[in-house]
Amino acid sequence: MPSSTAPAGLCPKCQGNSVACRYNFFDRGDLQVHSWEHKCPDCGWRETQASRSDDPAEKQPAEPNVCPICQRKG
Repeated sequence: MPSSTAPAGLCPKCQGNSVACRYNFFDRGDLQVHSWEHKCPDCGWRETQASRSDDPAEKQPAEPNVCPICQRKG
């Protein structure tokens, strides 16, 4: 599945208004990966979080298709 990107508000580092939220989903059959990245093109600040279907149950998010940073749905 291709990635999707949406505006995500202000940068916590430079206060620029062009932070983007990018969602990537990979499905290999036996492994699924949900990846979220917030990135500011102005200063380079970045925060990334991901979950894998082979992570321990206690580390699995309740809704892996929802961004843990801004709560948008992928």
